[in-house]
Amino acid sequence: MGPGYRAFTLFLYNSCLAAFLSYGVFFSRVASEYNLPASSTALVFGVFAVLFSFSSLLLGLFMNRRGPGKTILLGGSLMGAGFVLSSLANSYPLLVVTYGVVGGLGAGSMWMPTSYVVFDTFDRDSVKKVTGLVSAGTAAGLLFYSPLEAYIIAVWGLQSAFFVVGLTIVVFTALAYQTSKDSRVASKFDLREALGGLKTRRFGYLYAYYAGGNAFSRSLVTIFLPPLIESRGLGVGVGALALSMIGVGSIAGRLTTGARRVSEETMAAIGFVLQGASAAALFFASDPVTIGILSVIFGVGYGTYIPEFALLVRKYYGLDLYGTIFGTLLTSFGVGAFIGPVFEGTQVSSSAGYLPGFVLSAAVSLAVGAHLLVMGRRWNRGPNSK
Repeated sequence: MGPGYRAFTLFLYNSCLAAFLSYGVFFSRVASEYNLPASSTALVFGVFAVLFSFSSLLLGLFMNRRGPGKTILLGGSLMGAGFVLSSLANSYPLLVVTYGVVGGLGAGSMWMPTSYVVFDTFDRDSVKKVTGLVSAGTAAGLLFYSPLEAYIIAVWGLQSAFFVVGLTIVVFTALAYQTSKDSRVASKFDLREALGGLKTRRFGYLYAYYAGGNAFSRSLVTIFLPPLIESRGLGVGVGALALSMIGVGSIAGRLTTGARRVSEETMAAIGFVLQGASAAALFFASDPVTIGILSVIFGVGYGTYIPEFALLVRKYYGLDLYGTIFGTLLTSFGVGAFIGPVFEGTQVSSSAGYLPGFVLSAAVSLAVGAHLLVMGRRWNRGPNSK
């Protein structure tokens, strides 16, 4: 099988993460099905985020020993099982276990092994472009999963949606495993050596950028944009469409990864600024056209910075300890993606409504973008910059 087909199957596998990132489509139905306030409904995704982080580190170590193919197989199987078992969950605690714990334990196998296979397969001239294309799978997944989930929920109900989504994840996992199972195993597994290399201020900044700008700010908006739209009487269809438009924008943003004249740090900073500005504007949008346009801009920002983080880890730390280091970075997702949705859920459950979360999301994204722009210029002045 050629490298093009391999990249396509990795693209499909990355799309599976969108099944979780589109939780906003499930939000109102989960709340009504289990008679939950917004805070408890958000906690389901919060638990997923925490377990995602935990699994990112464990699966990073697993990948360094067993290779990316087996990591994809293990993680994808857990994600698919999480959704299928969620279709059988007849209580809120059980849904937290199936969707949050089981699904979250597998989700750490998404971006880390697929990016490693790209780095191991493609030459230096094409690796950045292919990284952007493969990472666009998550964005394309929003185009696929959001309307699919909304349609199945409307026609057959919540449990059927969980079941069908779980089956698609199993299929995409099998395809990606078949094309990546022969990828080389990283040459080093030394956790102490990997973590020792992270004792720099630069990694601390990367961790904070990912936790704040991506996990906190982006997750808060994508989870609560659909219920915000529904609360204004525009219906679940418009909410699903908004997530799809974020996917459209995100695909466009990820295609900027091949830019050669702009550093990875600058591209990521631009993405955070676009995301922050559009997040603030989305709260005030009241018609489907404006919501759609702003959702595309939000997606462009999100899609621009996501693949840059894999490239930055590769740039600073190389490939031998890539799984451990990138897995450690991804643990930041659980910090931000737990705090953001749970914070907004408590605000919605109270009299504060949706405004505090969207304002805070915008502020954090803009702050991260500005800080990264300054630090990126400093880091690129010389190899010894910290």
